[in-house]
Amino acid sequence: MEKSFSFQRIGILIQLDFFQKWKSYAWMGSLLIGCTLLLLLPPLFFNEYNHLSQLVQYGAIPILFFGSTCYTSIALSDYVDGTKGIFALMTPASTAEKIICSLVVNFAFLIAFLVFFWQMHYRIIDIANVKIPTGATFYTAVSEDVMIYISYCYFLFHSVVFAGSIYFSKLSYVKTLSFSIAGAILLSVLNTAFAKFLAGYPLMLGAIPFAGWSVVRDNSLKVYRVSAGDLIFPLQYLLPILLISGLYLVANLRLKEKQI
Repeated sequence: MEKSFSFQRIGILIQLDFFQKWKSYAWMGSLLIGCTLLLLLPPLFFNEYNHLSQLVQYGAIPILFFGSTCYTSIALSDYVDGTKGIFALMTPASTAEKIICSLVVNFAFLIAFLVFFWQMHYRIIDIANVKIPTGATFYTAVSEDVMIYISYCYFLFHSVVFAGSIYFSKLSYVKTLSFSIAGAILLSVLNTAFAKFLAGYPLMLGAIPFAGWSVVRDNSLKVYRVSAGDLIFPLQYLLPILLISGLYLVANLRLKEKQI
């Protein structure tokens, strides 16, 4: 194993990765794009608002999260796969070079798919609304704030899958997904409990991690929107980035352990 660092070796590792896995990448990409378009295109088939088509559009968001894990879950598979794993670990490159190679390849697909998904979502909604007569009900695209929030969660979820793919030796995807769901539920419960405490236990409250609150205090059912203060606002973006960086660091340390 090399101890030095070289961008040339990283380039060679990236080329080698594409050469070995290009068929798998092509098949997964085609299937992912096909499933995504299948759920995004229905509004174009109607000349008026169709509620089911709107719901189907939103139903494409789980494809964005879980479908794209096909790439992330195999990003480090070469290092945990029996004899192939031993060969990959013995490749004359440093741990940092191997991690960077996997990150570059993985991010190339993740960013490309994320941009494709949002571009198609907004363009299809715009085209579908052009065909609807003035005064009728129009399709509603995901708001900018929600889009940013979903994108942050997208990268956070994939960083968990990336770390899990090297942290667990067997059934890594199943174990990672189980821990991810359990962690998300626990985080949501704690976040909601903390929000209720700060809000004085109102009649109803909706609180999403890393986002604002919707509070209903009494039977008037008036909804109060509570956003982050000026001092806390940067933490909404900084905290997910720190979590993502930490998970990639875990993957790097785990790969180092395997090479010792």
